[in-house]
Amino acid sequence: MAKSISFDDFSNVLDRAASAITGNIETAIKLCGEKIKSDIQYSMTHTERDMNKSYYSSNKKVAHHPSLPGNPPAPDTGNLRASINYEIHATSNEVYGVVGSTQQDPDYAVYTEYGTSKMAPRPWLRPAMNKNNAFVKKSIAKAVASALIGGKK
Repeated sequence: MAKSISFDDFSNVLDRAASAITGNIETAIKLCGEKIKSDIQYSMTHTERDMNKSYYSSNKKVAHHPSLPGNPPAPDTGNLRASINYEIHATSNEVYGVVGSTQQDPDYAVYTEYGTSKMAPRPWLRPAMNKNNAFVKKSIAKAVASALIGGKK
């Protein structure tokens, strides 16, 4: 037998469902942000280096061997690797995450990713995003489904 529900009750049910979905999606996006951040930092630490080239940075006594073109940048000071982070943004209409560098010189992150007229690209963000594309989609879908069926996050 069908049960009637008032418009206000129905509206409250929808609000609770939307809130559950938003909360689950935020949790999923945090998980995805951590995974992408971790993958980027790992790729920089374990990148293939060009052992035929080296230079000394300011105040460095050990030669730095850059990564091979097309590979993630090899850490010298480690500032770029340490600056990789993510943020979660939530409004009443959307929830999304942003992954990138919080380095004081944001151009450096762009220069390593895309290269310059004097340096070949050392992409680090796009490969990590591509690698995790299916993981992100699956995590978001699972978060929405879990909220709709009332399961655990």
